[in-house]
Amino acid sequence: MMNPKYKKIFEPIQIGHMLVKNRIESSPAAPRLADINGLVTPELVEWSRQLAKGGAGIVTVGISMVTPLNGMPSGFCVNMGSDNVIPGLAVLADAVHRYGAKASIELAGFAFGHEMPEGKSPIDMMSQEDINNWIKLFADAAERALKAGMDMVLLHGGHGILISNFFSPLFNHRTDKYGGSIENRARFACELLDAIRERVGRKLAIEFRISAEEMVPGGVKLEDTIEFVKIIQDKIDLLHVSAGMLLIDELVPITTQPTYLKRGYNVHYAAELKKAGIKVPITTVGSIDLDLAAEILERGDADICAMIRTLIADPDCVNKARTGREDEIRPCIRCVTCLNRTHGSLGLRVACAVNPLAGRELEFRNVSAVADKKKKVVVIGGGPAGMEAARTAADRGHQVVLFEKSEKLGGTLNMAVAPEFKKDLKAYLNWAIRMTAKHPGIKIRLATEATPEIIKAENPDAIVVAVGAEPNIPPIPGLDGENVVWVGDLEAGNVQVGDNILVAGGGLTGCEVALDLARKGKKVSIVEMVSEKEMIDVSPIPMTALIKLLKEEGVTILANHKLLRVNVNTAVVEGKDGIKNIAFDTLIVSLGVKPKIEEASKFADLADEVYYVGDCTTNRGNLYTSTTSGFNAGMDI
Repeated sequence: MMNPKYKKIFEPIQIGHMLVKNRIESSPAAPRLADINGLVTPELVEWSRQLAKGGAGIVTVGISMVTPLNGMPSGFCVNMGSDNVIPGLAVLADAVHRYGAKASIELAGFAFGHEMPEGKSPIDMMSQEDINNWIKLFADAAERALKAGMDMVLLHGGHGILISNFFSPLFNHRTDKYGGSIENRARFACELLDAIRERVGRKLAIEFRISAEEMVPGGVKLEDTIEFVKIIQDKIDLLHVSAGMLLIDELVPITTQPTYLKRGYNVHYAAELKKAGIKVPITTVGSIDLDLAAEILERGDADICAMIRTLIADPDCVNKARTGREDEIRPCIRCVTCLNRTHGSLGLRVACAVNPLAGRELEFRNVSAVADKKKKVVVIGGGPAGMEAARTAADRGHQVVLFEKSEKLGGTLNMAVAPEFKKDLKAYLNWAIRMTAKHPGIKIRLATEATPEIIKAENPDAIVVAVGAEPNIPPIPGLDGENVVWVGDLEAGNVQVGDNILVAGGGLTGCEVALDLARKGKKVSIVEMVSEKEMIDVSPIPMTALIKLLKEEGVTILANHKLLRVNVNTAVVEGKDGIKNIAFDTLIVSLGVKPKIEEASKFADLADEVYYVGDCTTNRGNLYTSTTSGFNAGMDI
């Protein structure tokens, strides 16, 4: 039975002339599952199908360009600039409709590249012919969406791309009818909306996405946005309220919040527009899960809650909430693995740290959920890789025994969740332990170290080795000193630290520990061999936010510095300005891990099938590689 707190989520809502079955919309994402020509693929159809099948009321295809490719690569996003897109998009629309959801597609255009323009804005230099052409491109694209059987288009009028550029005083310095006053700067959007409505009438609903504030000097402010929306509201059916600008790296975490920022970071903007008396329904977006969505809707801060990472982590989460299975919802940890892949320089297909099926729906669509032959499976190690392998194998009908040498499941995640701002990861850890422990097909043996003799006695058909990794301690003189501690021991609560802290290693773990200690009143410095830019490149969105927060807390980041040796209370480091001594009370070593190759190899010949998963196979492991390798093993047995 549905929990009453979700009641508002499942109230139908009218958008334009259509009825949407609930208040959850999958917000537009770029899963990079289209083909090189911008056409819909079976992979994209299956991705969309799972979002609809899982219960979302509106499934939105994003980000889709209205400009013809003309020989340029599509970035593996849908291109709406040609009639060639219609047949495939119709298949996608049918797949979404199969489950009672409405199909939408985001339409966008760029007046320039993906970075802030230098010098005169391209908006200022557009001729009337250019403007008319853009309007036609959007109208053509909307008509193609209608012909394909889509229910709605979402016009991207925020985040620093074309439509928003006309309204933003940061980009628009025109002196003609498209520049100057709010009414003039809104003219392009008005003409575009009128052109679309003339083509599609009321057969297609129109959602309009905005940045309530652009959050840069000279950019759009909330009061301007309210006036703008009042001008266009009679021309749209739904208003989608976001914030920030994607053209400035420092602002990307404002649009897509990593775990260090609160959930619902931008919801207050939607609430302000509701208070301003906007007549059309309003969508809010930004790090929203179903519990927060229920609160937002009950408060009346918005009429619809859009989310994508929550749905990627668990496409079935809406149906689980509706049927009283909310404790089974796999939480999004807001690590932004998904966007780091799809929006990185390579534009890789979408993937998820906690959902190994994300982006691979077609690959496993016809794989039997139940194995042809039931086997005895032994899993060695109860970290995230081992638990994923155990659950997957047990789901397929195998008899699973899981050995964990400590007294609790979770592995190194038990240490990683120590900082207060890692609540998202802690929720996932609790979920993984809960789902593993209650699975009827899994026998768990805690506080039991697996030996070849013990495993052989189980007579397994298959073994999954998930013994993890150990600290990487390089041969730097003094790293074995009494004032030097490993970051894992600190996170586990096994050691005490002084007031003056030096962290060796500026990866995610080192920076997270530094932030946690700084917020506890410690004086903290980080020494890291690579540049600050290279630190960010490891995981761009989270690290951009994290480094900003570190600087706000007064943490000193010694990038491009090499740790040479450690004395009793000083570290000798070398940078471009030469060698310097850094005083500390405690030095925390956070220099990564290395796989337990020798331990993992002990079990190589104890069964016909032996799989190695997680950190015991690589020194580049993370939660994504752990869950994916564990899932793969469970499916292959």
